[in-house]
Amino acid sequence: MIDLDNDSNNRIICFNVTHTYFLVERPCLYECVRKYWRLNGERAKKAEYVFAVSSGYIVGVFKPTHCFLSNSDEYVGRWEFEGEEILYSPYLHMDISQLVGKRQNPISYINM
Repeated sequence: MIDLDNDSNNRIICFNVTHTYFLVERPCLYECVRKYWRLNGERAKKAEYVFAVSSGYIVGVFKPTHCFLSNSDEYVGRWEFEGEEILYSPYLHMDISQLVGKRQNPISYINM
């Protein structure tokens, strides 16, 4: 197993998408992970990768190209990003439950 804290200097933001992903509340994984997050936008803009995490496992890896404040009337003050999915990432399906744990906050930062 790769130890993200020691093997990688990449700045990563992890979003827990378990609820929206399993309940199929949005049409695809990308839509589950990319929008309506309460976070520090300036910090998020520095992320090199975005991980979609479900039940402690990385179910999707994305390279963000643009992070911005949402213009949704329903989700005022929340952030979203646009990016590209990395289908063959070595991080895909990795167990990172020891890093994200059982937390109230659905957002975790690695190397940030």
